[in-house]
Amino acid sequence: MNLAIHTLRQDMNLILKAALRSSVAKNAGSLYVIQIANYVVPLITVPYLVRVLGPAGYGTVAFGQSLTAYFTLFVDYGFALSATRKISVNRGDQVAISRTVFNVWAAKMLFCIAGMVVLLVLVSLVPKLHDMAALLFVLYGSVLGNTLFPVWLYQGMEKMVAISVINLVMRLLVVIGIFTIIHQPDDYLLYAGLTSLGAVAAGVAGVVVAFHMFKLRPALPSWRGIWEEMAGGWTLFLSQASVSLYTVGNAFILGLLTNNTVVGYYSAAEKIVKAIVGMLSPVSQAAYPRFSKMASESKALALQWGRRMLFFMGGIGLILSVALFAGAPMIVRIVLGPGYEPSIMVIRVLAALPLLIGVSNILGIQLMLPFGKDKKFTAILFSAGLINIVLALILAPLLEATGMALSVLTSEVFVTSAMLTTLSLDNLNPLIGRHLSGKP
Repeated sequence: MNLAIHTLRQDMNLILKAALRSSVAKNAGSLYVIQIANYVVPLITVPYLVRVLGPAGYGTVAFGQSLTAYFTLFVDYGFALSATRKISVNRGDQVAISRTVFNVWAAKMLFCIAGMVVLLVLVSLVPKLHDMAALLFVLYGSVLGNTLFPVWLYQGMEKMVAISVINLVMRLLVVIGIFTIIHQPDDYLLYAGLTSLGAVAAGVAGVVVAFHMFKLRPALPSWRGIWEEMAGGWTLFLSQASVSLYTVGNAFILGLLTNNTVVGYYSAAEKIVKAIVGMLSPVSQAAYPRFSKMASESKALALQWGRRMLFFMGGIGLILSVALFAGAPMIVRIVLGPGYEPSIMVIRVLAALPLLIGVSNILGIQLMLPFGKDKKFTAILFSAGLINIVLALILAPLLEATGMALSVLTSEVFVTSAMLTTLSLDNLNPLIGRHLSGKP
C-alpha cells in the first residue's frame, strides 16, 4: 500500500513538473479561459434567466437549443479531431495547412447550408417545431458561428490564447446584453438572438485573427480536397454523432416525450453539471495533439502518460462528483431558486459524470484514437447512444427529468467500462503492462 501511494505521488509530481514546462500547460490554461466563457460565465446568467423566463420559457429555449445542437454537431463533423490531427502533423508546411483550412471551411459551409434545408423541412412537417419556427431560425445563427470559428486550426497549431480572449469578450458582451434587455418571459426570443449574435461575432473574429496569426495563404477549395477532409473525419463524426445520442440531444428527446416545463427542470440541472464537467476538458483538448505524437513515436511512453493522466483526471473528477452530489440542494436553492426542486434529484443522478467522463476521456480520446482504434471507439459510443435512447423512451414518461438523467448515467457507465475492456483486450490498458516499469 505504501509503495502504491509513493508511486502515485511520484507520478503526480512528474505530471506537474512536466506540465509547467510544456506548451500543453499553456494551451490548457488558454482552454480553461474558453471553458470559463462557455460554461462559468453563462452560469452567472442562469439564476437570472430561470427566474425571469420561468421553467416553461427556459425549457422552450433549451428545447430549441437542443435541436440546433444536432445541426452544430453535423457541421462540426469529425473536424474537431481529424483536422486538428492533420494540422498538428503538418505544422511546418504552410501550403498544406492553408489547403486543409480552406477545404475544411468549404466542407463546413456545405454542411451548414444542408442543415438549414433540413430545418426548413422539419419546421414544415412537425407541428411542435412549426409553432416555434422563429425561435429555431434565430438559434440557427449559432450553427453559422460554429461553421466560421476554426478552433481546430488553433488547436492543431497549439495556439489557444487568441481564441480564449475572443470567446471571453463575446460571452461577456452577451451577459451584459442579457441583464440589459431580458426582463420578462416573452423575452426568450431576444435571449436566443443574443446567444446567436455572440456566436457569429466570435466566429468572424476567429477567422480574422487566424489569417493574421498563421499567415494563411488563400487557396481555392477543390471537390477532391473537400472529399478527402470528409473521408478523414467520417469515423470521428460517427463517434461524435453517437455521443450526441446521450449528451446534446437529451433536452430535445425529453421535450418530445414530456413538456417544456420538465425540459426546464432537466436543462437547468444539466447546465450546472456540464459546467462542472467542463472544468476537465481543457486538459484533455490541450493534451490530445501531444498524445497523438507520442503514440506514433513510443507506445510505452504514451501508456505511461496515459496512466498518470488517468489518476490525475480521475482524482479531480471524483472530488467534483462528491461535491456535486452533496451540494445539490444548496446549488439548486442558490442558483435556480424556488420552483426548481425537481432539479435536485437530476443533479444527484448526474453527479457521477465528472468522474466517469474524466476517466473515459483519457481512455478514449487520449489513448484509443491516437492508437488508431477509431472504429472501436465509435462502436462504443454508438452503443451507448442506443442504450440512452431506449432507456429514455422507457424512463422519461415514468420519471420525467430524473428518468432522462438515469438514462444518461447508465450510458456513461457503459462507455467507461467498454473503453477499459477494449484497451485491455488490445494490450493497451494504461494500468497494466511492461510500460509501468518505465521500460520501452
